[in-house]
Order: sequence, then C-alpha cells, then structure tokens
Amino acid sequence: MDKIVISPNEITEIKEVPEQPARIEPKLLPAIPWWARLSVGILVLFLPLLCLVTIILRVAFRGQTPRIRYAWTGFLSTLLIISGFLTSAASVLLFSFGSVPAIVATGLSELDERTDFPALPASKDLSGADASSELKPLVAVIAPTAQSFFSKREVLSNSFGAGLLLEADDKGYLFATARHVIGLGSWSLKERHRAMLSLSSGVWAGAEVIARHTNLDLVLIWIPRHSGASEFVQPVATPKEGQTIFVIGHPEGLKYTLSTGIISRMEKSTLQISAPVSPGNSGGPVYDLQGNLLGVVSSTMDKSYQPNAENLNFAVTAQALLKESGWEFAKDGRERLETYLKAVSAQQEKMKR
Repeated sequence: MDKIVISPNEITEIKEVPEQPARIEPKLLPAIPWWARLSVGILVLFLPLLCLVTIILRVAFRGQTPRIRYAWTGFLSTLLIISGFLTSAASVLLFSFGSVPAIVATGLSELDERTDFPALPASKDLSGADASSELKPLVAVIAPTAQSFFSKREVLSNSFGAGLLLEADDKGYLFATARHVIGLGSWSLKERHRAMLSLSSGVWAGAEVIARHTNLDLVLIWIPRHSGASEFVQPVATPKEGQTIFVIGHPEGLKYTLSTGIISRMEKSTLQISAPVSPGNSGGPVYDLQGNLLGVVSSTMDKSYQPNAENLNFAVTAQALLKESGWEFAKDGRERLETYLKAVSAQQEKMKR
C-alpha cells in the first residue's frame, strides 16, 4: 500500500476556508402545546377522570407520528404517578383526621327498637333452640379501641371478645365482659376508657368503660339509649357443681356460637366448666337452663403449654356482679352498678311473692 506524503510547503499553501453563513435548523413546534398540558394537568387531582382521559387520548393518538405519541405517553404517565401519590396521601389524611366512619354509631338501634325482652328466669328449662333464640340477642361483640397512626381518634382494633347485657332502662344499657377483652393497662378517674360494641347487625357503637374489678377479670360497659322504653334485668343465680350450662360467644371469629356443658368444679370466685371455649369466647355469659347468669368466661388452658389439657375452661362467678365492693369506678359507674343491684333485688322480691 503506497504512502501519501505531504510536505511542509504544501501545508503552508492550504488556505483557510472562508466562514460560511450559519445553517438554520428547522424549529419544530412542541409535541404537546402548553394549553393542552395545562388542561390535562388539572386532572391530576382527579385520578379516576385522569385514567379515563388517558385511555381516550391513547386511542385518539394512534395515527399520530411517533414523536407526538411518545411525548403524550411520557406526559400522561407522569401525571398518573403524581395523581396516585396525591390520592393515596389524601386517603390517609381523610381516614386519620376525618369524621368517624359510618359503621360506628352513637347507640345500639337494635336494642332501642326492641319492644320487649325475654322474661328471665324462664318458667321451665330452655331447650338449645330456645336458648339460641332468647339468649343470643343479649350477647354482644366487644372490642377495645385503638388510636389511628396520624391522630388520636378512636378506631376499631383487630381483637374482640364477647359481652352480655345486664340491664336496659330508659337511660341506656349496662354490659359486662372480661377485663382482658378491653385490655385496660392503667386505670385513672381522669382518663376516658372506651370500647367498641356491636350486636348481630355488625354496626359498631362507641361505649364507655365505667368500672373494672380490682381482683377479678370483669369490667362494666355503658352505652346510652336514644329511643325506646323497654326494660330488662339479667337475673343472677348461685352456681352448683354438675349443673348444666349454656355458653355463648364468638370462638375464633364464629360469632354467636352456642355450646353446652356442665360446671365441673368451683373454687372461690372461679368456675371450671366443660363447655368448649376458644379465643373470642372471653367475656361471654355462662347461663343456666332458665337463663340465669352464672358466670363470665375468662380463660382456657392453652394446650401449647399443657399438651395433656383437655377442655379445661374457666369463668368468673357472676355473684361478683352483685357486690358493690371490689370495683374501681369511672365517671358515673358506681351509680350504674347501684341501679342494677336495686333492679336485681326488686326482681328477686317479685319472684318470692
């Protein structure tokens, strides 16, 4: 291959190329006009509408040049991402700082609308079917309250137990449940202790925890009444060993489950029962065959710790509800309990006549 050799003289003879006029490049119009960006950009506040407009524009621009299609695709994708973040943030703020959801009511309309309650104690032994129809409406689902992440507003917690109606009068409803169902840590007259309560309809209502027992697994809950005038008083009887019982609760989330058994053993304020009990039964009632209240379910033996334990379940005797001593009261809790004790006493006097 021959070499090309350029001498210094030839280099000096090269003349500079005169400057040429600047080449004017054609200027294209924006792929997306400013007015279109502004018009569509407003939709970032309305995610569903933005999604609909995006679908329409993607179809409408199928016949346009790639430059225009790519520009609109990138622009709409950016708007959708921004709108998604804004919508998520607005939802979190609304849930945290907004008003109480519609599923939480201020009262129990199911009880307010009742014209009568079962006459207890029953004149004859209740069958399983009778106990189911008469006693289940007196049992509630009770859950502790929790605080939302962004505010101190009360929200429903994930755990729940059972509770039972003790009294209904023109002012409201008195319920009892196990203390551990509410999960009370500290107790102070200055603090407001709350719980959530619902019946078979599933509508939750806020309630006040007005008393807790100092030694036993018991608390009293009060919810005001808004209408109606029907009255009810839950009778309490003395339990006996070997006595047949009904237990109503919500084991493992199976709400309003009725089970039967006997009182296997009694020791001071504790009843050992043979009726099946699982998480969700706590705080539920133990009735006798006439519908008298004998106890409040408190615990079961955990087989993970005691593999040999078979059906060892326990309840707090309902006799503790008839004693004014041993309670710590909040708000007008003492007055509510005294009203119930007077109603039970009047009921017992009436039965003796």
